[in-house]
Amino acid sequence: MYISNQQLKPDIIIIGAGIIGLSIAYHILEADPQVSITILEKGKMLGVGSTGKGTGSIRYPFSSTLLRRLSLLSRDFFLNFESTFDTPIDYLEKGCLMLATHGGLWDQLQLTTEDAGTDRIPMRLLKQEELLKFFPYLHRDRFLGGILCPWDAYADPYAVLAALYAAVRRKGASVHFGREATKILIKGDTIEGVETSQGTILSHLIVNAAGPYAARFAATAGVTLPVQPYRRQVYVCTNPKDVPSATPLIVDMATGFYLHQEASGKVVLLGGTDQNTWPGFDDVVDKSEAENFFLTAVETIPSAMDIKWLRTYTGLCEQTPDFHPIIGEAPGLKGFFLANGFSGNGFMHAPAAGSIVADLILKGETEQVDINLFHLDRF
Repeated sequence: MYISNQQLKPDIIIIGAGIIGLSIAYHILEADPQVSITILEKGKMLGVGSTGKGTGSIRYPFSSTLLRRLSLLSRDFFLNFESTFDTPIDYLEKGCLMLATHGGLWDQLQLTTEDAGTDRIPMRLLKQEELLKFFPYLHRDRFLGGILCPWDAYADPYAVLAALYAAVRRKGASVHFGREATKILIKGDTIEGVETSQGTILSHLIVNAAGPYAARFAATAGVTLPVQPYRRQVYVCTNPKDVPSATPLIVDMATGFYLHQEASGKVVLLGGTDQNTWPGFDDVVDKSEAENFFLTAVETIPSAMDIKWLRTYTGLCEQTPDFHPIIGEAPGLKGFFLANGFSGNGFMHAPAAGSIVADLILKGETEQVDINLFHLDRF
C-alpha cells in the first residue's frame, strides 16, 4: 500500500481510534480542515476496544460539577448527531433512576438535585412512596427514594463511532488499524514522533487517546499517568417480566448494580457490582462472580429471579484515582496532549473532550472549562 509523505509526517498523530480519539480528530478538522492527522489503532478493526463494549449511556446527575459540565458540553452534539451525520444512532432520552438505600446516599441525592438545578439540569427527587408508585417493580423495602433525570439518554456506541470514523476519513484523516504505537520519540523536552510496529512516523504533536493502554504508552516518554485498566463484566439477559419497555437506566448506588434496557425493550444489560476488581488487562469472563451478582440483581428487582441469562462479555474501563479525566498538555513535554482516564464516562463525554482538546491544540487555550482542573499536575 502506498503511504504518502503526509501520512509519514502529519501535523498531528492521535493514538487510539476509539470514541475519544475520533472525536478529537473530528473537532480539529471541523475547525481547521487543512490539518493533517494520522490515527494509529492497535486493534485490527473499528470498535474492538472499550467503545464497542460500552452500554451507550449518556447521563447528567453527577455529584461532580466538572463531570456535569462535560455532559452539558456534549449534549448538543448528541441531540443533533443524526441530522449532522445523517446516521441513525437510536438516540432516546429515557432517563436515569438513581436509588438510595440509606440516609447518607439519600442526602447525597438531595444535594445532587440542588446542584443540578444551578446548571438547569432537570431532576426529580422521588421519596419512597412516589418511587414505588412509578416503579412498582423495584424491591419495596430496599430504597428510601431516588432521583430521575429525564435528559439521561441512550445512543448506540458503535453507530456513533462508525459515523465519526467515516466523517474523519472524508475530511482527510489517515487511520491505520493493527498499527500499534510502541514508543514516543523525544528530543529534549519536545516530541519528535512515534515508533510503531510498522516503522517510524514523525510529528511534533501527539495526542494520547489510548484508553486502557494510555499509561503504558505515556511511560515510553517518562510520563507517569495515574490511569489503570479495570475489567468490567456485563450480563446480557432477557428483560424482567414486569419491567416495561423504554424504562430508565436503573442504578442502585449502594451496590453499583445497574439495569440498562436495549432499544428493543426485550434485552437488558446488567452489571456494575465488580467495582473492586484488581487492575489489569485480563478481559476474560469470570463466571464465579455470577451467583453473587444475580442475588444483587434480585435485591433491586425481585422479578430478575426469572430472567434468562443469555451471555456475558467484558470490557476494560480506564480509571483515575479521582474518577475525573486527565485532559491537557503533559507537563514538561511540549506537544504531548493527554485525553485519558474517563472512568467509564468516555462515550458520553467524548464530544466535550474532542472540542476541548481541539481548542488546546489549535488555540493554545479553551474557554469551555477551567482546564487546570483536569490537568495531570493535580496528582
